[in-house]
Amino acid sequence: MLLSSAPIVSSFIECSIITQLFSACSLFITHGTPDPIPGSPCCDAMSGVNNIANTADNRQYVCRCLMDLIDNFSSNASAIGILPGLCGISLGFNIDPNADCSL
Repeated sequence: MLLSSAPIVSSFIECSIITQLFSACSLFITHGTPDPIPGSPCCDAMSGVNNIANTADNRQYVCRCLMDLIDNFSSNASAIGILPGLCGISLGFNIDPNADCSL
């Protein structure tokens, strides 16, 4: 039997992990301050999100989870969208309410 070393992604588990990681940035998401800086708990969490989004399939799951998160925090969608950039991280897609997660 051949076993794959690629992680199997469950959208439920991934979304709960993504939500948990973004909770490290809750002050910025809800209040707009303080700006996260590399090395802060928020940016460490964004690095964790980036590590999860390490394949095309995983990026699609992460993107879908983030679209759900944006739906829940729609008034703060722009804050969620700029977090990775403030931390110097590129997830390989833009966090935007109109993002196409199938790419």
